[in-house]
Amino acid sequence: MRTKKKCSKAMRYFKRTVFCTLLLFLALIIFFELTVRDRLELAIIAEIKTVSHTAINNAVEDYLNTNSGICENLMHIDVADNKQITSIREDMYNVNSLKTQVKNISQQYIDDMMRVDGIDVKLGNFSGLTILSDLGPYIHFNIESTPTVSCEILSSFESAGVNQTLHHITLEVYVDIYVGNPIRIESVSFKTKYEISQTVLVGVVPSTYGMISRY
Repeated sequence: MRTKKKCSKAMRYFKRTVFCTLLLFLALIIFFELTVRDRLELAIIAEIKTVSHTAINNAVEDYLNTNSGICENLMHIDVADNKQITSIREDMYNVNSLKTQVKNISQQYIDDMMRVDGIDVKLGNFSGLTILSDLGPYIHFNIESTPTVSCEILSSFESAGVNQTLHHITLEVYVDIYVGNPIRIESVSFKTKYEISQTVLVGVVPSTYGMISRY
């Protein structure tokens, strides 16, 4: 009889232990879903943007170093006999070549850095507390992502004096990254720009120059 009672008490104790363990495990899952997961996603998205910016910087720098003379051939300036600028024409072949190559290289660099290297996030960033940010060991994540990159070439002018104008050529890179792991499927989008050329256009010096002030 005593043996049966001991077995019965041991079984009840075992059941209670299992029940409490499962209850604690369920509470941890709920806590993770309600608090930690959102902070984890924000930390991962921020790191994805940082890694992507680095990849794009490397892609643009590598392309321009390999094709050092292409920036000079993006725009053609037509000058009249009196040295007055008559028109500025885009070289569509070079412009499209730059956009296509930078897009392809950027996508490849982002994909390599995400799939091969992954990302590392400090453990303290998951807490959401400023005092704990960037503290603790790194947690490594392998990222499953699909990057999509597009580029645009912008031309703008800025006055630089009485008869001088600065001509800027800017490369804008638009990035959309669809992330499937380890966070919920989400699109991370951002854009960045690089000034790849700056030219001083000198025109004819005017015989009269004045400035109208509103005061």
